[in-house]
Amino acid sequence: MPTIHFLGKVLPSTAYSTSMDLPTIKFASGDSDMACDITITIKNSAIDLQCDMNRYERKDLEYVHKVAYDLARGAVNIMAFATGITLTVIFDQLINVDGTVSSFVCHTPDHAALCTAYELKLNETPRDFGEILKIILTEPALFLALDDLITSTSLHHLITVNSARAIEGLRHAMAPPGISRSQAWELFRTNLNITHNYLRLITDQSQSGRHGENKHVPGTITTEIGRRSWTVMNRFLEFRKRGNQRLPLAEFPLLTG
Repeated sequence: MPTIHFLGKVLPSTAYSTSMDLPTIKFASGDSDMACDITITIKNSAIDLQCDMNRYERKDLEYVHKVAYDLARGAVNIMAFATGITLTVIFDQLINVDGTVSSFVCHTPDHAALCTAYELKLNETPRDFGEILKIILTEPALFLALDDLITSTSLHHLITVNSARAIEGLRHAMAPPGISRSQAWELFRTNLNITHNYLRLITDQSQSGRHGENKHVPGTITTEIGRRSWTVMNRFLEFRKRGNQRLPLAEFPLLTG
């Protein structure tokens, strides 16, 4: 039976020491034939989450991490609820199937490639970073929309709700006072060169989560929702950076979905 471990900490680790042993949790995937037994051990705020799986390939790591992180958060949230202390789980190491230890970080390189409004490269002067930072920090609605998107990259079950809320927030931020909701959407789509159908996947899939029903959404759909939301956010940042002028179609072709 292949086994991997996610290692990390429950923060804050210096102000509050967390320890707990939990019974093994049996998990069966709704998207594939994968099943695993997950054992969570927390000692002095160090967390070891062991996954014993019926099968494993390297391409499964992202999915297994989603499951592991949600279960770890569930356990820690119980402690946070009882103590009133804000606790956060961070995984930063992985024990691989062959026993080797490697660093671990959540990374979505496909999303990074969608960011054109500014650029950060190692050992290079950031392009337009200061300008975008100023926009983000002086516009609360935009700050919150971006925070929603970034939060959903680690809390994957929030992708549908957070993405829709972020896009709605951007629409509100763009709309001048006094116009109707439908007019605001039309203005938003026109300025960013986006069709109604492109946005519908984001807004429609959020309804279950927003109303507390929380129906299962396949990973292929949540991945596409994340990609589209990232694209819309980037276009909004380009819009702000360019003095709130409609984006040129030559640079930003119509997104039709």
